[in-house]
Amino acid sequence: MDSLIIQNAIGELDKILSQAKRALWEIGREIYVGYNEDAESQGGYADPRGALGANLEELHDILLVVLEAAQMPEASASLVKAWAEFMSSSDGLRHTDEDHEYQDCTSPAVTFVERLIKALRMTVSRQITSEQAWTLARLESMLRDTPVLVHRLGRPSPTREIDLQRVMHDYLSACFADYDPKPSISGTLKAFKPDCGVRSVRAAIEFKFIDTPEKAAVAFGGLAEDSAAYKGSKDWTRFYAVVYQTGPFMHESHLRSDMQRIGAVAWEPFVVNGFAATNTQSGDTYRVTRKNKR
Repeated sequence: MDSLIIQNAIGELDKILSQAKRALWEIGREIYVGYNEDAESQGGYADPRGALGANLEELHDILLVVLEAAQMPEASASLVKAWAEFMSSSDGLRHTDEDHEYQDCTSPAVTFVERLIKALRMTVSRQITSEQAWTLARLESMLRDTPVLVHRLGRPSPTREIDLQRVMHDYLSACFADYDPKPSISGTLKAFKPDCGVRSVRAAIEFKFIDTPEKAAVAFGGLAEDSAAYKGSKDWTRFYAVVYQTGPFMHESHLRSDMQRIGAVAWEPFVVNGFAATNTQSGDTYRVTRKNKR
């Protein structure tokens, strides 16, 4: 296996995968919320299913070349076999599975490619134990699934960062025995405090909530400050940023690019998409009115 080839390809693969997942989210929004006539003007896709198919086709073609060049014939054969099954569907790469109970929209092809890219990333990352690898995989899966986990509680959609933190803190504390709700990173003049962390894998987590285009820039500014403040910690060496957005305000690929540009190489950013909500708040209680499906 040629690790250098994989390292050079991971960034571009992540970028295209993010675009495919964005299209998938827009398909789900059309199904469960209703068609948004302004989606294209807001940076969305005019034809989300077409975009999903096109991005998946591009991922397939690039992955075949990368796996061949990296001398990974078994992975290449697995990709070819899986792709034949995806293409056998009447909708081909545009096919999605809908879970109306949880208002969840998934793509078998996206799920397969995402797992393959994650496996490739793990092959070139520094060595960790199998237990740590399992813990990281489960943690990343839960963070990616933040909108689904929030929805399954049956509570109103979060409207503030603290609402999101409370929900995910409950899930993470139940899942990981060494979950730390108040980690601290010591500095010379002050201690910095990530939102939470999992000690066995030295992973600290930050949650950001954005419901307007303006807050996207604010969220990135906060992450840029965090990346500088947390750098050099011996206790916390992996960092996750979960940006929960209620509209198409930020591309994950753009956030990844900007995090790399500022040197935040130890950070793994996830941009997840929830549904917009209007609310009236009083203390910790609020009422949510959701847009009816057209």
